Amino acid sequence: MKIRYLKSPPLGLPLLRAIQADPLGVAQRLQREHGDLVGLRILFQHVFYAFHPEAARQVLVEHQEHSVKEARQMRIFRSVQGRNVLTTEGASWQRQRRILMPQFAPRKVAGYLGLMAEATAEGIAAQLPAAAGDSGLIDADALTTRLTMDVILRTLFTYRASRAESDELSRCIRALTRQSMRELFWLFAPPNWLPFPGRRAKLAQRAMLHGFIAAQIRARRGAAADPQRAQDVLGLLLAARDEAGGARAALSDEEIHDNCLVMFLAGHDTSATALAWWLGLMATHPPIAERVRAEVRGADDASPERRAGPTQLPLLNATLKEALRLYPPATATFSRVAQRRVRVGDATLPKGAIVAIPIWHIQRDARWFAHPERFDPERFLPGAAEIARGAFLPFGGGPHFCLGQYFALAELALIAARLIRDYDLALPAGAALPDAVVDMTLKPKSPLWVRFTRRAADLQ
Repeated sequence: MKIRYLKSPPLGLPLLRAIQADPLGVAQRLQREHGDLVGLRILFQHVFYAFHPEAARQVLVEHQEHSVKEARQMRIFRSVQGRNVLTTEGASWQRQRRILMPQFAPRKVAGYLGLMAEATAEGIAAQLPAAAGDSGLIDADALTTRLTMDVILRTLFTYRASRAESDELSRCIRALTRQSMRELFWLFAPPNWLPFPGRRAKLAQRAMLHGFIAAQIRARRGAAADPQRAQDVLGLLLAARDEAGGARAALSDEEIHDNCLVMFLAGHDTSATALAWWLGLMATHPPIAERVRAEVRGADDASPERRAGPTQLPLLNATLKEALRLYPPATATFSRVAQRRVRVGDATLPKGAIVAIPIWHIQRDARWFAHPERFDPERFLPGAAEIARGAFLPFGGGPHFCLGQYFALAELALIAARLIRDYDLALPAGAALPDAVVDMTLKPKSPLWVRFTRRAADLQ
């Protein structure tokens, strides 16, 4: 694996604009024309695209002690989210992650399933046809945005929002996401006190989200003890302690606030995106959908002592992982900056080099996944051929892998099982899945319309 350098104009501004307009297409051309490790010069900085799983593993795992998240990206996200486990590095990150990780272990996530199930049932009843045989044409992204908003509010705060409040929170999140995406391509990351395009709206939306989170925390601290609410995510964060002990064994008020905010933002939007694409894939692959439905129905019909939950159903979860392979909500990892010269493959990256790992392209590479454009959940079933190390990265890799991985997979499995059990899914006649576009997360370029038809009770 050798570096191929791309010649570009001074500052690389035309290239930067091209990446902003079509990040997936530009990266695809770079890999096709220059190979697995491509070097660029943008704004006087060395930028490298690493398209090989082994290069990704080396950067994220082997050299993790000598690479940090890119400071400019961190400043942009910190300007919205504050200083949480996503936007910090070093000792602060290590301490926060150490305190938070036990709250998202599989055993703890199992304790959130009841809250997830309640929110899912109520959200489906409010938005989808209820009588057998009734159908409706639904924007999948809008549906999953509302469902995952209900789930994250319930599991994070044991909170039931009105439809108007839920929609307003979603609009704020989407607007802030788009503003952050714009700022990533500016020549510098402006502080919030400096006038810049979109500043007034950004500050208003930020204030709305921060105010909502602060109100939930204030209400919890002022409320009498409630055993049920003590078991939601906020309750566990308030009680969490650093296993290493020390003077700062508990999260500070600011850390609790900022970590609630990142969980709220990431746990809502990324899950909504993944679930929308899964619905589209199920609608375009009826035989696979029917097999998943039979698996879910079989689990429901089993005796209580033998009943498997959604997270234990092999085919259901294989379809979700295959959807995450084809349509990863995050199309690239956080860029890493080499703190010293590092060896990647046969190449040496200079100190200060920025490394981008394009998840979308690695996961659609025919070297690691046969017929990579095909929806083939068999890849993830027990007994399937082993996937190349570092080739499946929807939750990142190395010590910085997504803290909410188990939470997200449980949420997706629970909602997906309920939807596939109760509804037949189809695209409008003659329609195909829309193209994907990077809008921070990977969104459908045009509305992904899915027809939901309620199944009769004896068919469920």
